[in-house]
Amino acid sequence: MIYIGKILQFLFGATLFAFASLQFNDPDPIIWVSFYTLCAMVPTLLLFNRFYRPLFWFAILGCTIELIISAPGAHQYFLHRTQEPLMQGMNADKPYIEECREFLGALIAMGLVCLSAFLGKKKLFR
Repeated sequence: MIYIGKILQFLFGATLFAFASLQFNDPDPIIWVSFYTLCAMVPTLLLFNRFYRPLFWFAILGCTIELIISAPGAHQYFLHRTQEPLMQGMNADKPYIEECREFLGALIAMGLVCLSAFLGKKKLFR
């Protein structure tokens, strides 16, 4: 069972590092590469049996802030989802599409960070 947990930690970390590497062509790469790298550090360190509670909470805080910032755009996209595909080029007339992508990315990152801590059986509160 421990090997399955380690494999999942590796996959979560690799996924988040892949997300970070895809952000280099973004208009604001420093923000997004830093965000996904921070989130990727949690499962990667847990892979080596290292859990830093402040790093975990900082990653959760970053995800929460991004979810709050991009939630209005995601809501607006969901109102138009039958008319607009999510996978299309960036368009200045439709910023809500990019905000929805950011929302989903932050939601995935938060889920992977939380699952990593759960799989590592770490106590989040003292």
